[in-house]
Amino acid sequence: MSDAAPATADIVVGLVAHQDAENIGVVAKAARQGLDGHCAGLAGRVVLVDTGFGEDSAARAREALGDDGDVLETSTARTPADLLDLPYHGIPGKARALSAILARARELGARACVVLDAGVVSVEPQWVEWLTRPIIAHDFDLVSAYYYRHPYEGALTKGLVYPLVRALYGARLRQPAAAEFACSARLLDRLLDEDLWEREGAHAGIDLWLATAAASGDFRLAEAALGVRTGRARGEAPLGLGTTVTQVVGALFGDLGSRVERWQRVRGSVPVQQFGEPPDAAPAPGGSVDPERLIEQFRLGYRELRDLWTWVLPPRTIVDLARLIDVPVSGFRLEDELWARIVYDFALGYRLRVLARDHLLRSLVPLYLGWLASFVLQVRDLGPADVDLRVERLCAAFEAQKPYLISKWRWPERLRT
Repeated sequence: MSDAAPATADIVVGLVAHQDAENIGVVAKAARQGLDGHCAGLAGRVVLVDTGFGEDSAARAREALGDDGDVLETSTARTPADLLDLPYHGIPGKARALSAILARARELGARACVVLDAGVVSVEPQWVEWLTRPIIAHDFDLVSAYYYRHPYEGALTKGLVYPLVRALYGARLRQPAAAEFACSARLLDRLLDEDLWEREGAHAGIDLWLATAAASGDFRLAEAALGVRTGRARGEAPLGLGTTVTQVVGALFGDLGSRVERWQRVRGSVPVQQFGEPPDAAPAPGGSVDPERLIEQFRLGYRELRDLWTWVLPPRTIVDLARLIDVPVSGFRLEDELWARIVYDFALGYRLRVLARDHLLRSLVPLYLGWLASFVLQVRDLGPADVDLRVERLCAAFEAQKPYLISKWRWPERLRT
């Protein structure tokens, strides 16, 4: 920590870096410009945690800022094991990095703490304002980033994470595992006192767990529309879909048991207030999606995994899936209610360890691909607003099927009936 740095700050902007030396100056400068230009009258500091194993991102950040501000470098204990199980977001040791940033923000007495991924190329100074203004001016506790995406992008969030978090906790956070967020001092204290930092799977699940912790408590939640997010590749090969599903869905399922008393009492859901500005145009697709190929992968999964699925899914669900095997591509539909029950049965199977958890989660992939094929066939000719409405109908089905999860959670012997 710099000797000239004051003992307090109104706003702390935390930068999480991993192999981001080339981009850290852009993000640090945007953070400083956001503090100076959009948060006038408030003292702000930039805190950097670099998990990159030897990269001198702090020097690059200070070089970019010059005399316009200082960077308070916070270190975490790095271990070689961090690189053995690369998380889907590409930042080993992220839980420790976020914990260090929040702890430094509390130490500085910050009213709001913002977290930015140092690998974001599309960062804008206004992000700092849009993330902090709801906290400083309107007493919100968590402001989660919302990014505009092509309808096919972020499908795992649209089709499983958002509907499940919304149904469980009653908060319509559309991207509950967003890398960029801001929290109030009140929420910061609660998060640092939670037992989630050293949990198994924290390396991948921490973003999601912070959101569910806020949604589970008496906190005010909001979203900030930050436009289209573009991140730089960090050099590692992209993870396969099976690994991504295992990490993301495993983190979500693993969180259910620790918050069961809360989510079983929640009925329905409420919107969260939105801040920021929508983009001028819809984002371009990142690539094509072939629903016919997805359906073939679903059918192959059914042939190879049907017997395994009987340990997780009740007979009527297996029958419903069998009906989709010979359906023409144009008529392929995995109905919302069926998909919601499948996800809930897998959550219960995860809890009861009916199979090795890694095998159970990987066996969900063909079913997810079947849902994705059905979704793509339904929305490929729709505009963004209509796609959003389609996702909202899916979420309504998850809410309507929630008693199904609650009854089986309370009486697990009914799992296969």
